[in-house]
Amino acid sequence: MTAPEARFSRSVLFPGIGEEGQRRIRAFSIAFVGVGAVGAAAAESAARAGVGRLTLVDRDVVEESNLARQFLFDAEDAARVAPKAEAAASRLRAIAPGLDVRPVVADLDQANAAETLRGHDLVFDGSDNFETRLLVSDAARLLGISALYAACVGEEGLVAANVAGKTPCLRCFLEKLPPAGSGPTCDTAGIVPTLPLFVAAAGMTESLRIAAGLEPSRGVLSIRVWEGGIHSRRLFESVGPSAACPVCRGERFPALEEESVSKVVKLCGRNSVQVSPAGRERPDFAALESRLIRVGRVRRSPHLLAADVEDVSLTVFADGRCVVRGTDDPRRARALYEQYVGR
Repeated sequence: MTAPEARFSRSVLFPGIGEEGQRRIRAFSIAFVGVGAVGAAAAESAARAGVGRLTLVDRDVVEESNLARQFLFDAEDAARVAPKAEAAASRLRAIAPGLDVRPVVADLDQANAAETLRGHDLVFDGSDNFETRLLVSDAARLLGISALYAACVGEEGLVAANVAGKTPCLRCFLEKLPPAGSGPTCDTAGIVPTLPLFVAAAGMTESLRIAAGLEPSRGVLSIRVWEGGIHSRRLFESVGPSAACPVCRGERFPALEEESVSKVVKLCGRNSVQVSPAGRERPDFAALESRLIRVGRVRRSPHLLAADVEDVSLTVFADGRCVVRGTDDPRRARALYEQYVGR
């Protein structure tokens, strides 16, 4: 038995995969959008399972706080502030010599999504905000490729397959972006450190099923791992594509249109950046205050909410805009907005 055959022998022995399934997996390609807690663990699983080609897309760098739950990174990566995509790619090459893996250190957006994701068989969405998640979903439908949504916060994780003609798209489930501040994020609600492994395993299992030629699972898998032990259930199994969804009707792809993109503008001479999210709505100040008060000083009025977090101040206005004071780096400002406001 040759080395490659020995490496995947247990997968081949499993009747659900077999030699033909493993051949399909080897010929499969996956683009990972977000190489954080879920994406990094899933990418490692993909490399070890024999997926032939991987692309890792992430705009962020490795920080000390990542190391408690994000695989593929170590203290040296954090010390040198390594880009996550490059550090993950380096580690995966050591795990699977000869693996075709390409790091892309970039913020996936309306301008580069189609070019970045084109040519893959599946997009594994491990991003951390709804704007990017809808962008991945819309781009995958435009390109005619499958997508896998995987996310977690607190004690709950969610996984959903997105395959044209077989499942609803992510937009059908969400309908529209939630109001800013209405949902928790890992930076405000925390996370069970082992939860991303459950979510990554469930997401990659579904991805391997698709790679092996099987029908995608329907609905959204919910996994809870703390209160009362480990529980899972499927939501929306009987839900089909929404009659109002422009993507599933083949009319248009809103996330790829200019008006669907957040605007990030440096404010001249003020060491501040304004973030104006797409589809702006009045933020839920009460929900936002209850979360941010755990991580910083918060001031609230009918017109705005201000919070001091890390070394910056976030001022969220009633029209949905947020001014990040204390940095003139647009990329950092957007990242802080997504971490703490939760869009």
